[in-house]
Order: sequence, then C-alpha cells, then structure tokens
Amino acid sequence: MELIPFLVRLIAFNLLATLPAVNASPAISLPYPFEADKLYDVKIEQRIGPDSEVRKRANAYRVYLALTPPGWGTGPVCWLAKEVDIDVTQVNITIPADAAPNQSRIRLSTAFLKKGSPRSMGFSYSGRTTLVGANATWSQKELDGRSHIDAEEVSCWAFGCARTCQETYYTTKDEEDGPIGTKAYACIKQCAKDLNPRSNGATYGMSLSRLLAVAVMIGLVHVVAGVL
Repeated sequence: MELIPFLVRLIAFNLLATLPAVNASPAISLPYPFEADKLYDVKIEQRIGPDSEVRKRANAYRVYLALTPPGWGTGPVCWLAKEVDIDVTQVNITIPADAAPNQSRIRLSTAFLKKGSPRSMGFSYSGRTTLVGANATWSQKELDGRSHIDAEEVSCWAFGCARTCQETYYTTKDEEDGPIGTKAYACIKQCAKDLNPRSNGATYGMSLSRLLAVAVMIGLVHVVAGVL
C-alpha cells in the first residue's frame, strides 16, 4: 500500500519538472515611513531567470508611484524611473512632495518593457508604506476615480502640475470630451514636457554610499588641482 503514495509523489514531481518556469513578483524593499523629497536607495529584485521568457519581450523595467485615492483601488499614477536595466537591483528613488497628500499610503509599482518603448507590460506592486512630508491635495478627478493623467507619459516631478491642470479644466464630470478636455490634455502634456527629467529620472546601479564616495573623490580632485 505504501507504493501508491510513492508513485503519486513521483508523478507529481515529474509533472512539476516539465512545467515552464513562472516568474515570481519582484521583491521591493521600502522604508517605513517614506519621506518625500528624500533620496532613497531602493532594492528591487525582479527575480527573472537567465532563460526566462520575459527576456525575449523586455530588457528593462519602469518604476511608478502607486496611489490609492479615498474609496478607490490602487494604481500607478506617475513614473519615478523610466527605464532601469532588467538586472539592476539598486534604484535611487525620490518621491516629490507635491505628488501625493501627506500621510498617504503608497506603493511602488514596476512593469517590464523594451527600452525605448512608451508602453510597459503589466504591473507588479510592493507592500505599502506611508508617505510623510508631502503637501499635495487630492483633486476632484482623483476623488471621482476619473483621473486622466497617463502614468507612462507623466513623471512624478510633473504630476503635481498635471493634477493642477485637471483641477483647472475639469469642473464637472461632463467636461472630459470636447474643448475642455482638449485644453486639459494639452496642459498635462506641457507639464510633462517642462518638468519630466531629461534622464530616466533615477540614478541606478550604484548605491548611495558609492555615489557619496565618488562625489568626495571628485571634490578632492578639484581641491588638489586648485592647490597645484
């Protein structure tokens, strides 16, 4: 009789061995609380195997701020790092103070993409933390669950400006189409053009301690050069 359980386990093992590898959700380590306007060295491990199918479709990932407006679900609202190499695990992240209200419960979100692509593929989320030192106010659009700010186009440095565009032009739920909607969209696009970082928006691949060490070395070189 003991042979039957053994055979069941053997069959199950063989079936599992033939299944394709499934990619686990990324491991994202967040500080608690998360202070606005402060630079953090955030560890993000995508846990993608060398032979993963993901590597055929993507070679980078994007990092977003994910918010939960009162009464609504959580979703990415703006990007914090536009393109991070898929194997990079250290990303320096700053959340601007005007990106969310103080004491907001926030997450970071990541999504895979091909470098140069404007659109990413699906979203994964970190655990929650609390944003402190922030100064934004929820817009009526966010409270209505109808924000039209595209997280792929608008960085978190431009998000406060884009939120103001929504407050300025959208005074009722019926103004999303037509001239009002066109003006609001143009306003949001201008915010992104003026305030999106020229680079990817985050320094990655080097820890904060290493960045400080490099800065000190550069400073010493300038001092020595000045003396000579």
